[in-house]
Amino acid sequence: MSLLNRILPMCKAYAYVEPIIINNTIDHLKYGAIGELLCQNIRNEWLYSNVTSRDESVFQFCNAQKKYNNDILSLKDPFMNAKQFCNNQLPFSFADSRSICEHSDSKDSSVEDRKCFSPKNFTRLKYFAFCIPEESQQFFYHWQRQRKIWWRKFSANPGRFSLTEISTDDNGQETTEIRAEFEWGHETIETIRNVNTKIFDSLDPPEQEMFLSKVGKRKVLPHVVESETSLEKACMVFLCDGYAELPYHNDRREVFRFHRKLAPYKITFAAPPLNAKKADELRQLSIYLGLNLKKSGISTLIAPNIAKKSLESQFTDSDYLGIPYIAVLNESTLEDGIVGLRSIETTLEEGPIRTKEIYEVRKTINHEHEIIMHVELK
Repeated sequence: MSLLNRILPMCKAYAYVEPIIINNTIDHLKYGAIGELLCQNIRNEWLYSNVTSRDESVFQFCNAQKKYNNDILSLKDPFMNAKQFCNNQLPFSFADSRSICEHSDSKDSSVEDRKCFSPKNFTRLKYFAFCIPEESQQFFYHWQRQRKIWWRKFSANPGRFSLTEISTDDNGQETTEIRAEFEWGHETIETIRNVNTKIFDSLDPPEQEMFLSKVGKRKVLPHVVESETSLEKACMVFLCDGYAELPYHNDRREVFRFHRKLAPYKITFAAPPLNAKKADELRQLSIYLGLNLKKSGISTLIAPNIAKKSLESQFTDSDYLGIPYIAVLNESTLEDGIVGLRSIETTLEEGPIRTKEIYEVRKTINHEHEIIMHVELK
């Protein structure tokens, strides 16, 4: 059975994503509750890399046209605003993470599983850098490296990502692609282009003048470098990349291993079956601890089946959801405040966590900083 044939049923069963087929074509991807969280985290990390952490000013915009031939038409007003905010000086950039677009080339009506990477309707993630002419070539090389690093950063197998050789078309536009290698072959997951001033060619001279910007005191047309992928591609890439069959006792278990920043939930709770009174107390404790974690900004799943199913069953459900950590409670937790922490990577408890009065549990679960959960046990 192929990788996608194994993954897609799991994605549907555990509310990640389901391809919607219309007229024998994968029209779009329908996200479930877990898939929405995964996509939200992917978009947030893309925005952090392409907008928040950039040296130059990056402005967000949205292309309202579902079918687009020339983005410069939708960038007119945002560009005028950016010139005003930047005192008419280059460089500055734009990022689009919300436009719902439609592939113009719909000749291939195949419903192969691989088409999940490129459904007819998609949410694009596109970046435009308006560069100083003398610096555009160097930025083009820099940006391809940065984009490859971004994909590798969140991958369980960074070696699967590579850059193609740069190709140049008849108009002098340079293009390279980032590809991901899977068992069925490679998928093109992002395209980076050095457009130079070709993006302005469709405009009349008066319209081109609107895009003149300053470098020092001289006026120039910016040179444009752009990169484009889609939320659907990124989601499918990280689902396929994170899927693993790990040895478990004398069998193998299926899991999704996401980078902690992409995982839909960072932590959940589990407890062995106990009598009704103790089970209810542990459920109340898990709710209390979960609320404290949520207040600290940690996405937490408070499972209703805690202490109702076997621990193995609770662990299996958590592994399908790609939750990196499970806080394991037991009867003695109510007395000594000790909680076990199980990792999806090792399936072992990483060591007891004591919680007495106010105790700080520090764990690198979210972002690059340690987060603090304040736990009060009476």
